[in-house]
Amino acid sequence: MNGVAQAIEARLTALGNEKKARWLENYVKHDIRSKGVGIPQIREVVKAVTKENNLAQQPAEAQFKMLSDLMQQPFTEDKLAAILYLQLYWKGLGAGLQLKLISHWFDQRWISDWNVCDWLCVRLLSPMVDRSPEQALPVLKTWNADAYLWTARASLVPFAQCKSITKHIDTIEAFSITLIQREERFCKTSVGWVLREYSRHDKDFVLSFLETHKVWTTPEVRKNARKYIS
Repeated sequence: MNGVAQAIEARLTALGNEKKARWLENYVKHDIRSKGVGIPQIREVVKAVTKENNLAQQPAEAQFKMLSDLMQQPFTEDKLAAILYLQLYWKGLGAGLQLKLISHWFDQRWISDWNVCDWLCVRLLSPMVDRSPEQALPVLKTWNADAYLWTARASLVPFAQCKSITKHIDTIEAFSITLIQREERFCKTSVGWVLREYSRHDKDFVLSFLETHKVWTTPEVRKNARKYIS
């Protein structure tokens, strides 16, 4: 294991809180493992270790090796540390490189629950869609057809928090049609989440989508999608 990754992992372990860990494990499910460390603490550990090792000045390859070492660890907090690092030190830079790295994480099945998946989507992928759609959208299209549940979910969830959501309705519709027809609950719920946010701009589109694809929607999807529709 990379020395810097090992330092982050060890400090997070030392900050562990068993009560918080059991709560998160019960809340997220999916047999995740938690140390019981909150996001503010994870962020401070990442910043401190990065500064101590001058990591942000190292070649991208060295940084990404460290991040993959963290992401493949079994504990949620180590995985979130990798995501927070990219958010802190690669914000606005290297969308193509980051997407290649994230695709590798999904291919290796190192992301295997909704908590880590959605955190990555909101913190990293939503800003990429706003900032670099020409790089992000082709990758998300590939993910949308992927057999792995969490890769497929990550193709659509980023749009929910995009500032440019109304610019991507054709993509949202195409991706949603694919995912709503899948059997996995977390593919379907990604559709409900994005439709809920899009209903703020065009409720008629959302109602039409739900009607057209009602054979595949679930009560959970319909409830989420209609949340802001009176």
